[in-house]
Amino acid sequence: MSFYQDNMANLMKEFVKSVDDNFDKKQIQNLTASLQQFSLALKKATENISLNFFTEEMQNYIAEMKESEKLSQSEFEAKYSYEIEVCKKLGRAGWVVSEHSNPRKVKEWYDLLMNQDDTEISTYFEGDNGCILSNIFRGLEKKYCVEPNQRYYSKAKCFFEQEDYMTSSMCLVALLEARTNELMNYPKGTRYKQKYSEEGFENHLQTEFDKVDSFFTKRYLFLDVYPSIIEFLNRLFVDGKYTFENGVEPPYINRNWLLHGRSYRMIERYECIQLFNALSAIEFAFSLSNKLDVVEKY
Repeated sequence: MSFYQDNMANLMKEFVKSVDDNFDKKQIQNLTASLQQFSLALKKATENISLNFFTEEMQNYIAEMKESEKLSQSEFEAKYSYEIEVCKKLGRAGWVVSEHSNPRKVKEWYDLLMNQDDTEISTYFEGDNGCILSNIFRGLEKKYCVEPNQRYYSKAKCFFEQEDYMTSSMCLVALLEARTNELMNYPKGTRYKQKYSEEGFENHLQTEFDKVDSFFTKRYLFLDVYPSIIEFLNRLFVDGKYTFENGVEPPYINRNWLLHGRSYRMIERYECIQLFNALSAIEFAFSLSNKLDVVEKY
């Protein structure tokens, strides 16, 4: 008899002894009848759950999921274009979908964005005593254990904790640029506008898509993470209409304005959280890519 069965047998003995000691024969009969009714009701409920689990809607979803696994990259992206557009808008607002997110949270973030309350998304990272933000810090600390990444990251975190958000963001932007260039292996001299765009990521995404079989991994990477990463990086590194010549600083962190000492706006705490989150998402996505490489070889 297993440990679990032994415990159950002992509990039943204690229960029977307790009933015998505290109830007379009539009360025991009434209790037994009530327990039998409860048992029958529970049995019917579990049977209904079992019968209703594979409803027509569920069966259709499973069929769609299996069918989607066979689609080409362009077909897959076209089929789920709405989800891609949602995540692009989040990335353009500074919020990259990361390994700490899920579809429900993505919808909540988007609703906040549409209501112009997207700065409240930072509470997702700092709620529950900053559990998610702490997880991001631990993950990046493990990743950046050698120089020069370790130095840039430790300074970024230190200045963040000291509430010097401008200096922290400068370290984070420099680290984001260095890591993205290294991971994407861009040719020297490639312009920011080309790097941080759908065109710049096109070959990488095609290669990655061919490795993935699972619908859920495809959805996570190609509908949520990469679209938001690309838009975030484009906003961060490409001037767009906010050039020095125009003299109008963007209302968000931009690499050129920040690192060339042209930024006059106050950098806020949530903007550093956006940078930490984006860095974490990029590292996670590429580490997942490396794992897929290992699986593919074997």
